[in-house]
Amino acid sequence: MRILITGAGGFIGTTLTAALLRKGSLNNASGAAEKIESILLLDTHLPSTSDPRVVSLQASISDRETRKRIAEWKPHSIFHLAAVLTSAAEHDPAGALAVNVSALADLIETVGNRSAAPRLIFPSSIAVFGGLLPDHVDDDHLQRPQTSYGTHKAIAELMLADATRHGLIDARALRLPIVLVHPGPPTQSVSDRIAGLVRDAVAGRPSVCPLRSDTRVPVVSVETVVRNLITLHDADPAALRGKRVLNQPALTVSMEDIVTALTIVTDKVPDIRFEPDAELKKIVDGWPKGFISTRAPSIGVVADKTFDEIIVSYQRHQGASPKSKTSAV
Repeated sequence: MRILITGAGGFIGTTLTAALLRKGSLNNASGAAEKIESILLLDTHLPSTSDPRVVSLQASISDRETRKRIAEWKPHSIFHLAAVLTSAAEHDPAGALAVNVSALADLIETVGNRSAAPRLIFPSSIAVFGGLLPDHVDDDHLQRPQTSYGTHKAIAELMLADATRHGLIDARALRLPIVLVHPGPPTQSVSDRIAGLVRDAVAGRPSVCPLRSDTRVPVVSVETVVRNLITLHDADPAALRGKRVLNQPALTVSMEDIVTALTIVTDKVPDIRFEPDAELKKIVDGWPKGFISTRAPSIGVVADKTFDEIIVSYQRHQGASPKSKTSAV
């Protein structure tokens, strides 16, 4: 089996690559486990790797020569992670549209095959929802995106559904909330502004929280996201019941909850100063607080249990020694 990962140099992409190499196989179109022979990593910046199963292509997804290379590769499965995220998309909507929408259309045209439709796994976003929202938002809630990024993801979901209807691809999408914990260096993405609180507390550094202490956000660990993307890939089409998009069930925490969990896990009160950022607050306030899925349990897509576990997992990956104390946050 040949796998393509776009945006492979990013936070989720690097974690996904490692997980696929460890797993060694994915389900094919017949539902049988098939050995992963090679993985084509595509991004403008890629980490070095010595695994003989990995082929690195340091290029832009929007480049015509890149698409030619993908067509020659003939991937059986694609994890399309390349994207311009919320903050950057707000400052350059046209540039973000080219990556988030136009490049996806070109990719579908490049890999689409009615006689042997490749499976395409796509991380959509909580940002497709907005406006007046109930306490809990399920898979089929009406989409009213309030950002360019959310609009692009909503368009992408429809494009993938239409291409699947035409038999060109077999697309499945998982809408992600805030994904943690990016190891750094710091970026201006919304998720990384939250991740910085954990990074700095674990390292014993002071940090600034850009949201009020009572602001609640839905979160998920990158490890859980990657497991669920692979689970979604391997799911029997019949189990999807004709629905190709579902929410990633999330753990909802306040900034105060994060401080409490950090205090318990690190055994030290973190040095966090609250300085709300109006632009970030506007984005986050437009998102669901409770993010759930009625379809997820039937195919094995799960949420994290506690925020403590997210912190402990980050500590382990950073080589720190986790404390034994835990809370229910």
